[in-house]
Amino acid sequence: MFGRLFVDSREAFCQLVFPGSCPLCGEEGQAAPFCLACRRKILEQAADAGGRACPRCALLGGPYADLRGGCAACRDRSLGFDAALALGTYTGEIQKLCLRLKNESNAWLAPWLSDLFVEARGSALSQLPRDTCVVPVPLYWLRRCWRGYNQAEALAEGLGQRLNFPVVHALRRVVATEQLAHKGRTARNEVMRGAFRPRSGSQLVGRTVLLVDDILTTGATSGAAARALKRAGAARVIVVVIARTEQQTL
Repeated sequence: MFGRLFVDSREAFCQLVFPGSCPLCGEEGQAAPFCLACRRKILEQAADAGGRACPRCALLGGPYADLRGGCAACRDRSLGFDAALALGTYTGEIQKLCLRLKNESNAWLAPWLSDLFVEARGSALSQLPRDTCVVPVPLYWLRRCWRGYNQAEALAEGLGQRLNFPVVHALRRVVATEQLAHKGRTARNEVMRGAFRPRSGSQLVGRTVLLVDDILTTGATSGAAARALKRAGAARVIVVVIARTEQQTL
């Protein structure tokens, strides 16, 4: 009830504040942020990903891939997390939205992306226990101050509102890690080792946690964060992202 009221209120607010042009193609005049054509493309990407995604790491497999116990890229690997859900691959409209979301001026897109995620992955989300909580992947405090914004937090807030799950800031990033963009899986895992610590009093014991970030690449960041949540007592950690890259580097 509250979630639907929140969405309706936000739609009314955005219609007053934002110019009514699609953030992807610029088409004027639609009530919601995305025009019908772009919204359809996003959901088509999501449907394709949902049908072929590995339940363990969210990487897309071939039409005949055996995904029991994970895909060939993640099977028999320790990932740190138990499962992963992505809206789609890091291509097309979803890639454009992820790039825009990195800028604080586009933070208003986060709740709409959360809505699309719930629409596309509702069947999986409906099976979660009611004491599930939502935890954003944090930035190091200095980078957070410099940027003034963390897109993972914005996405987590939108998802929590939509699902009526509490958002818990259960993690601290205690290491100012170097950029990971040009590093492979092994190097990324080394950089991220010990980068997160659980906050005291988060009350995660026995609970399922939705660990939220914008993009899943090698899983080094999500894995390190998930291991910290497990140390705090979380029973299950499910990584939730807008985009999953197509690199088979987990």
